[in-house]
Amino acid sequence: MSLLFTFIIAATALILALAFAYLPMRLLLMQMAKAVAAPIREMIQRQRDRRALARGTRDRRHST
Repeated sequence: MSLLFTFIIAATALILALAFAYLPMRLLLMQMAKAVAAPIREMIQRQRDRRALARGTRDRRHST
């Protein structure tokens, strides 16, 4: 009985620890993804702008 009770307490503690760690981890990962993606998007936009100037025509891949 004592072993079962100890196991239940340990499992509950583990589940609570994972639950409390999940949200901050997701927020941190979202922040890191934004920080990585922004310079890449800017580089792609600069490359499109340079190609448009070199070609003298609009980018055919996008209608806007």
